[in-house]
Amino acid sequence: MANELLIDVGLTETRVALVEDDRLVHLDLERPDRDSALGAIFLGRVRRIEKGLQAAYVDIGLSRDGFLGRDDLLSADDKPIEQCLHEGETILVQVVRDPVGEKGVKLTCQVALPGRFLSLCPYDAAVRVTRRIAQDAERMRLAAVMQSLMALADQTPLEVTARLQHEVNVRLQHRAGDRRSAKPAKRDPERRNGDERRKRMGCIVNANADGVSKEELFADLERLRSRWIAIEERRGKAAESSNVPAELWREMGPVGRALRDYVGARLDRIRVNAAPGFAEARAWLFEHAPNYVSRLERFDDPAGLFELFEIEGDIAAALGRRIELPSGGAIVFGETEALTAIDVDSGRASARGHAFEEQALKINLEAAVAIARQLRLRGIGGIVVIDFLHMENAAYRAQTVNALREALKRDPAPHKVLGMSALGLVEMTRKRTGEPLATRLFENCPTCDGDGRLPSLPAVLAELLRRAWREAHGSPGGKLEIACAPDVAALFDTELRAKLERQIGAMVHVKPEAGRRRESFSVDRLGR
Repeated sequence: MANELLIDVGLTETRVALVEDDRLVHLDLERPDRDSALGAIFLGRVRRIEKGLQAAYVDIGLSRDGFLGRDDLLSADDKPIEQCLHEGETILVQVVRDPVGEKGVKLTCQVALPGRFLSLCPYDAAVRVTRRIAQDAERMRLAAVMQSLMALADQTPLEVTARLQHEVNVRLQHRAGDRRSAKPAKRDPERRNGDERRKRMGCIVNANADGVSKEELFADLERLRSRWIAIEERRGKAAESSNVPAELWREMGPVGRALRDYVGARLDRIRVNAAPGFAEARAWLFEHAPNYVSRLERFDDPAGLFELFEIEGDIAAALGRRIELPSGGAIVFGETEALTAIDVDSGRASARGHAFEEQALKINLEAAVAIARQLRLRGIGGIVVIDFLHMENAAYRAQTVNALREALKRDPAPHKVLGMSALGLVEMTRKRTGEPLATRLFENCPTCDGDGRLPSLPAVLAELLRRAWREAHGSPGGKLEIACAPDVAALFDTELRAKLERQIGAMVHVKPEAGRRRESFSVDRLGR
């Protein structure tokens, strides 16, 4: 099964598709008109504090203020937010979620700079390793390596490099059978404020670090430390010049971001369809992952990169409500402001008794894999409730939940899956970061305002007639004018108009207005 990264660079849009086992699992796109600030670091100014919400609204220079909760401060402890911040204060924040609906970006003071193998946490001294690395021994190795590297924060890069090279030489001597002890490298007696830096700087090791050498981890750490020093310098200049709000750092574009996040042992090939994107990818790989340059391929087929690999069909399916399953079942998505509901439909299944239990298990297992993929592809976050097919067999229910958890292991977004209730419902959460795929590709319908439904013509006509009767009896005399949508106006034939005029005792003029929504109409008196 192929795992590929497909990069489609167009004139107005760049799309990056991650394909795992020949199936699309993630789509990233960037357009000039939908510029994401996710991950960006700002020096902002507190505009107002909401005591009831225990949150602050921070001006970071975007169209809407960012939302900063008390729990996202560095050291709030149990103090209320009004004792931690004051209006007008400057504060360093990072965007952790793009705008959703009417809500602005979500902010945090707990900054994390992402790298290829780890994220540097300047204000958190802990060293953490992701649970997506399955082997306990490997997680312990990575934790120990990063603890030792973070402890070298008071030394210069040249000193650390010399020490690491010495360790490599010692290992080579041991492999060659030379057991003579090597003297440890001398440490510079100058501490250079390293103690304070070690107290507050930590990191999070990500899944790409699985099996990575100490030298590669150190190189990634040094790049992130240099980036953080540059951010602090920009912060100081912005504060001194009172240039607040100020953007201090922003994520790479979609090509560099995809390479950083997905270039790893499981990636077989990287295909790019345009010269600028190919040059950018090649430069990044030469600097960060030279052993992957041979896997980079320029794609010049006029049929289109996404079209040839059937990505367009997967995108279209991910924008629909219903996904068909191989066994004949289906999963149906329903999204609200509070949560996403997913229903597993038995489809053509018609067995009874034990045979239905077996069939339901098969459909549920297929649904679990498809749901995990669709959550990631659609960018769904928050609370998710899944209504699996009901099964009496407790072992089958446990098997279904375990299949869902197993399928979600590849998902980089933090998530939590609870057990199955007696009604067959599984509750889970998935961290919401950017906008869902549908929001990025669709706009609300101007006719139904995103509801997806229109009131029926008979229902609108009945309400309009009731409104006309009330208006006529509230202020009798004169002529009644009804302004409505053209399809509603078309219902007023000669017979209906005559009946209405006899009922209300007034002349009626119907005025169709193009562009008016079906349920929108007005009834007015033209004169006495």
